Amino acid sequence: MSSKIIKENKRLVLDLYKRCLYSAKRCPKYQNQMMMESYIKLKFRSNKEIHQKDFETIENLLKQGEEELKTMNDFHELRAKSKSGQDHESILNDCFDDDFNYIGSTPTVKK
Repeated sequence: MSSKIIKENKRLVLDLYKRCLYSAKRCPKYQNQMMMESYIKLKFRSNKEIHQKDFETIENLLKQGEEELKTMNDFHELRAKSKSGQDHESILNDCFDDDFNYIGSTPTVKK
């Protein structure tokens, strides 16, 4: 049973790592791409020593990683909306609530 969980966790970690590196490549400047790539590698390496049977810690780290990846991708989407000509006020309204808490950028681009 635990060997299946270990295999699945390894697959999930590798998948998250690849998606994070892909997201870093979406940064507009090469310097930013390299900085994000270094940050990603550092974060994953710093957790390399976690025992593969420490399922709770691995699950929590995967959740944190998914949240960071979502934030990175939201900023890429926000940048794309800005470049597409969508006015800044509507972008802000789409991504922040009335108290200016970040809520993500799920709406479609308005033309």
